[in-house]
Amino acid sequence: MTLGSVLAVADSDSYVKWAAATLDRLGSIPRRELVVLRTPVRPDDAQTTAAVAGTAWDGRVVDDHSLLGLAARLRRTRPDVVLVATTGPAAEALVRVIAGLPYRPVVVSGLPGMSIPATERALRFRAGVDVFVVHSRRERDAFALAARAAGVDPVLAVNRLAFLSSAADTPADEAPLARVVFAPQAKFPTSPDERRAVLRSLAALARARPDLEVVVKLRAVAGQVQTHEEPYPYDVLWRGLRDDAPVTLVTGPLAAHLTPGTALVTVSSTALLEALAAGLRGLVLADFGVGDDNLTTVYEGSGLLGTLRDLGAGRFFAPTPQWRAENYFHPEPDELPGVLASLGTLPPVRPGPPVGGRRAQARRYARLALPGLALRGARRRSRSQGGH
Repeated sequence: MTLGSVLAVADSDSYVKWAAATLDRLGSIPRRELVVLRTPVRPDDAQTTAAVAGTAWDGRVVDDHSLLGLAARLRRTRPDVVLVATTGPAAEALVRVIAGLPYRPVVVSGLPGMSIPATERALRFRAGVDVFVVHSRRERDAFALAARAAGVDPVLAVNRLAFLSSAADTPADEAPLARVVFAPQAKFPTSPDERRAVLRSLAALARARPDLEVVVKLRAVAGQVQTHEEPYPYDVLWRGLRDDAPVTLVTGPLAAHLTPGTALVTVSSTALLEALAAGLRGLVLADFGVGDDNLTTVYEGSGLLGTLRDLGAGRFFAPTPQWRAENYFHPEPDELPGVLASLGTLPPVRPGPPVGGRRAQARRYARLALPGLALRGARRRSRSQGGH
């Protein structure tokens, strides 16, 4: 199949980052475009700028569309491939829009980061897509099982996470430790006390090791939307601690902080993979549990698990070679370009049944139609009145 154009549609900061980088690696397709879908998780200008840094969209204005506006653009421009790089509810709506087009594009979707555990729900939201992108050998096996259980059958294409180095074996960083970066994850830990414990350990390290730069690299500050809502933002919690330790809270591209001599600590953020790709040391905090509940199952057997005590002592680790090969650092080239080129004539797009039923789907569609700021205002009013 000869493909001349691809349009990627993204709706949150992490999906914008994944979409932009994935398009960069589809260089065999001449015309590549990126748009943002207006949903309640739509990133603001600063988040979008950070998400596209280092890609072909760096410094460019990224168009945004409502769902209806996007449908009109698809009918007008007729891209050969549509990359549905959105959260599940938006993906469900987009697949239905694509099914109603007067022509048949190739439909590709996937998730922007580590996707273990593989969930049937993620696939059901994207039922009807032709290709589902996974990021490791382990994810391919897990999603093959989930797809059979969900009753869907997309082609699974193993593509290295788009922000990782193309080299499977990056030399280990041997520079003296000079910087420690904590990369939060919006959902975990779940309690404010556990989050404060992380901040206190970082503050203790900063006081004990004045030779180190200690950084909290925020995905967003309080009030900015993310792919997942963050109920206890770290910048708010840090101000509440009233600690004068030399800990710096920053936003913007993570790559600027991943220089030799850096170690990255997290609970379950995909940011750790960026650090490992650069050969840097890492630490996954196991104090809050290890398993599917907080998305840390993937790190079992990695050699990266440790505790807040390790953080306070400045102890960081390198992953085991076997774990690297099975989890995101495989040596094989990306499969997506070859999969797209090999597709023949495709049947009509067939969306799946509404996830959770038609009433749940109607609520999701109403949410997609609401401007993000209006929705967040409604949430704040509801919470202040004790509602849900």
